[in-house]
Amino acid sequence: MKAAVAEIEAYRNLYPDVKQLTFPIFKARPWQNANSFQLTLDKVADAVGGYPFGLALDGTRFEHVNRKQAQAEFDALFDHRDGFSAYYRALANLPGAVPVWMPTKSHKELVAQIANVDKLDRGLIVHQKRGAALPQFARLLSLRSPLPHDTVFVADAGWSRDYQALEAWTLPVVERINLALPEAEIAVVSSSFPSSFRHIIGHREEIGTERVLFATIRQRFNRANLTYGDWGSTRPSLTGGGGKRIPSRVDLPRPTSWDIFRADPENDLGFGEMAWAASHHPSFPLTPSCWGKDMILTTDDKQNGINSRPSAAKVRLNIHMTLQSGADTTLPLDEAPYQD
Repeated sequence: MKAAVAEIEAYRNLYPDVKQLTFPIFKARPWQNANSFQLTLDKVADAVGGYPFGLALDGTRFEHVNRKQAQAEFDALFDHRDGFSAYYRALANLPGAVPVWMPTKSHKELVAQIANVDKLDRGLIVHQKRGAALPQFARLLSLRSPLPHDTVFVADAGWSRDYQALEAWTLPVVERINLALPEAEIAVVSSSFPSSFRHIIGHREEIGTERVLFATIRQRFNRANLTYGDWGSTRPSLTGGGGKRIPSRVDLPRPTSWDIFRADPENDLGFGEMAWAASHHPSFPLTPSCWGKDMILTTDDKQNGINSRPSAAKVRLNIHMTLQSGADTTLPLDEAPYQD
């Protein structure tokens, strides 16, 4: 997930038992308006609360137009010399951070990077994403013994509402990894969170395919070491559009779908109305105890609880991650995370 405000806050407010059962991979980027990239690292460290996590670099923000020092510090981490030593030095100063393989076309840098992975001694994440080339992937698989024993391969089908496209990409990728490294852990990741809600006024259930994809792969490779993963009820950022005011919307994640509560654009009574509808829906009592659920219950017409699209996103992500973790989230009030 992106190391951005909504994602970071949603994760920070997870209960400890949920964090213990999840392993997030953050795509780091310069924090908005920050003068130093260190702020991003500090935000991530605070959110995870001492639990391990993966830290990738968001390549879409490399050499982004930004005159602040944070951008220059971020760009420097992409320096491939000595096996991306700058990136690995940054992780060494960040307790619990597990490296995500930095793509390289050079065999020399590949060998040097494996040396840096071994020196850090925290394992390795190899992230293969649909639509993105991963140079030297075949060579990585053929290396076998030089890779850390705790290397995790992430087969990330990305986002799509077309299930067949997700399955068609994932099956051969998992098969390729499993044939080369039968004992390797493979995380099967995808996202099908809706890209449009214009057809919804009031309530509608939108079906997801993340669990369907994982079940299909599990059935096909029943001896493989597979782990479920997803994008946390997010999708790629949409470009274009704008102009019209976006109606208030509250999303209630379910195991394989989302209950969407969207205001009438012509008569939008605010987030309080949508939160009330969500909290009185039959699926709400099945929602596990978590910060996101509490936020829905405290939302009103006085700006308490959910009061903006960003805060609605935080709530959705927090509920989704809690639900998918399978944690028993009955937590004493004095141990609940601080809410602001």
